[in-house]
Amino acid sequence: MPATQPRRALRSPQALRAPTPSARPASSPRPLLPARALVDVHEARAVTRIGPEEGCALPLDVAWRDVERLYATGLHPAIALNVAWQGRTVLDRTIGHVENTPRGPTRHVATPDTLFNLFSASKIVTATLVHALVDDGDLSLDSRPADFVPEFASHGKDRIRLRHLLNHTAGIPDMPAGLDVPACLREGRVPLQPVCDLVPQSAPGERVAYSPLAAWVIVQEVVERATGRPLARLLRERLLDPLGFAHMDYGVPEGLVDQVARHAVTGPPVPAIMDRIFRRTVGVDLDTAVPITNSPRFLTAVLPSANVIGTPREVTRFLELLRRGGELDGVRVLSELAVRRATTSLTPRQFDGTFGFPMRYGLGFMMGGRRFSLFGLNTAGAFGHLGLSTVVVFTDPHRDLTVTFLNTGKPMMDLGMVRWYQVLQRIASMVPRR
Repeated sequence: MPATQPRRALRSPQALRAPTPSARPASSPRPLLPARALVDVHEARAVTRIGPEEGCALPLDVAWRDVERLYATGLHPAIALNVAWQGRTVLDRTIGHVENTPRGPTRHVATPDTLFNLFSASKIVTATLVHALVDDGDLSLDSRPADFVPEFASHGKDRIRLRHLLNHTAGIPDMPAGLDVPACLREGRVPLQPVCDLVPQSAPGERVAYSPLAAWVIVQEVVERATGRPLARLLRERLLDPLGFAHMDYGVPEGLVDQVARHAVTGPPVPAIMDRIFRRTVGVDLDTAVPITNSPRFLTAVLPSANVIGTPREVTRFLELLRRGGELDGVRVLSELAVRRATTSLTPRQFDGTFGFPMRYGLGFMMGGRRFSLFGLNTAGAFGHLGLSTVVVFTDPHRDLTVTFLNTGKPMMDLGMVRWYQVLQRIASMVPRR
């Protein structure tokens, strides 16, 4: 992929601390399947940065060596892993580069203060804001979006409730046909009327089918009409400013665009069935979408389900807010009831109509499980979200554990992704459940 302009990374003295002596060099990249684009891989010690970490009894260096092995596959320009256990940051590290194709092994190295896009994991932030507004009495989970957005009522969508949009049972998983999605993404706004014109594929609450974008266009519109305030302003005033978040937000100010880690399509060509799903639900293929997500307009836009950007540490803090029942650092912004309702009002056990594999959703969250879980085996009660394509963030109250695992390669199917899941399973297995 072409090189981008040099950028000045966010950094702090702690973030640039030298790697620990136990760090091991990554082996030479050995892609397990033919790849369209593999990124430059350098000796692990040279491109590892460590932030403030508190000592603990967990063997986290073992998990970090798994991250080094993942980096050695060449699937990710940068990887960040931030782990909090029992309320303390016990691991805060990055490996790799902010750029897709760095000009030298140590130029523009990612740090724990680098900004990363959460992509679809942004939904947990928007959903939390919705639950805060329910606390405030501005909305109800049984509110009908059509009462706030009358044009949404067509084709029987007046029966849809707000909860159906949050848990992917509204029956509108796909983007409108004929929409110029690349232009929408470049402009950072999906037009409302084509989404309002969608014909539901199932009755409300009947079928689980993940909606990456379309349903969340309506969520944003409902929030803005119910409160009379823009979504981004509401997020800052209601949640982020009271908790002292510095950067985490929908997009970034123009002056920080160059400090956001850039993404690359990696791995073998997307299998035909996955390509069809991606085109249907996102409206464009992966090769077209990813470069757009590196563009200034996308990075400064407000997309409630696709472009919350922050540092790994900030993302962990936000999830810790939820693990602690809506209070963080002595500041309560959400009721315990709201958090409990969001993570216990679950969809039935069934195959997701979009992904084709078993998924359970809370009200805005992907849920863990005993046998099938994005967060590692035996993580029932954990909740969080996946983001394009292997970004994963979650908190597990039964382990007092919160994990932010961010990465900038976008493989859809590669045997090297086994190493990605190994990191998650390693962490889950080393922390006992209470």
